[in-house]
Amino acid sequence: ECAEYASVVRCHEPQAGMADEAPPNIVKVDSNEDGVEQQVDEMLQAVNRDHSWPTACVMFVGLSMCIMVDILQYSMPLAFLPSVLEDRGHAPMEIATAIGVYYWTGFAGGLVITCYQIYRLFVETPVDNDGEVRLGTIRQQIRYLMCGLALGTVTLFGQALHPHVQMHTACRFVQGMAGAFIFFYSFLVSVSLFTGKQQTAAMTAASMALNVAEVLGSTLGAWIFDTWGQRAVFWSLMVASVVNQAVLLCVMFMIRGSGKYTEEAEGSLAALTPEAAKEGCSRLVGVFRSRRMACSVILIVMAAAVKASVEEVLPFHADHRWGFGPLEIGHLFAVIAFAYIASAVAAGYIWERLQDSRVFFGAIWLAILGFATWGLFLTATFWKEKRVLLMWLVFYGVGLGLTHTPASLLLADAVEHERGRAKEAVNAIWNT
Repeated sequence: ECAEYASVVRCHEPQAGMADEAPPNIVKVDSNEDGVEQQVDEMLQAVNRDHSWPTACVMFVGLSMCIMVDILQYSMPLAFLPSVLEDRGHAPMEIATAIGVYYWTGFAGGLVITCYQIYRLFVETPVDNDGEVRLGTIRQQIRYLMCGLALGTVTLFGQALHPHVQMHTACRFVQGMAGAFIFFYSFLVSVSLFTGKQQTAAMTAASMALNVAEVLGSTLGAWIFDTWGQRAVFWSLMVASVVNQAVLLCVMFMIRGSGKYTEEAEGSLAALTPEAAKEGCSRLVGVFRSRRMACSVILIVMAAAVKASVEEVLPFHADHRWGFGPLEIGHLFAVIAFAYIASAVAAGYIWERLQDSRVFFGAIWLAILGFATWGLFLTATFWKEKRVLLMWLVFYGVGLGLTHTPASLLLADAVEHERGRAKEAVNAIWNT
């Protein structure tokens, strides 16, 4: 029996007084009639992707919180930080750098991850494990998430102690880079850890966490700033980050192996010979020829472009042109957030029924999102009627939810259909 699984199974004969103990990093799998326990290194055992719904919900919360906490680090100061820095006499370009450096380093981090994952397609031996993901790999990815959050916690501590423009710029520089890794592993684990309806629910939750944190974070940040001052914003974010790490620690121990064994050859390095380069090119072309990936990338890029044109400009227009205070600006974002939540839940609910119409569904709502943005800018520029503006904000939030959520779910579908390192490559391209 041991010979059958010679490359992946370790047989352990229990000794006196140690029958219930297992060496570290080893997962007990089964016990035969002779009482010989078969133990498999967790790096070679496939992860169990079937969970009870209560367990799955805890995992949803832990993974979605990673994205939410990371985005809140950006969005919560957005409603007050430009005005505070302007009142202190800082130049507009200096303020824009302190605010926007997060996205620049986030893009740089995403580009590094993407290039590395593509490089691995060329130099690592491909193995088909029937889509199985190792238990040890998932746990390691969760550890990476915890490290990224811990790094963010340190920067938030610095911003709380010394809230000045140089500190904000330096800390947001680090937060953006760490955020690229948090995004990559949050979405990847959300796909790898679930199947079927639970996977749809996990990706819907991740998508909602991303967008709601961006728009509702300003409301929350404005309220905390108006009540307790700007230092309290960074202290509260630091507490949220620590809580998130504790939830992830629980998730890591909740994950179990399935008892199936995977090939160990995946991940072994090969010399970059002409043959290996040719094989790598073939794998890379296969990734780019994926229609699922292409459609999800197009949807997310265009939705992000429209989203940035509204949400990055709205606070400045509301502050300078309309004379809105931080709380009033936060209310505008809250309208978008609630409309987004309702539409994202609806998209996740009907996703399984759409089948072959999924891409068409996302494309139609992308067009509607563009129309809503056009109406929103016309109202803000020429009409300036608040009730009409709120109506367009609701329309915009619904369009965003029914565009961004299908893009995330198409990504999950694309990653699910890839094998080996191509999974990471597809996820990295989409995130970047």
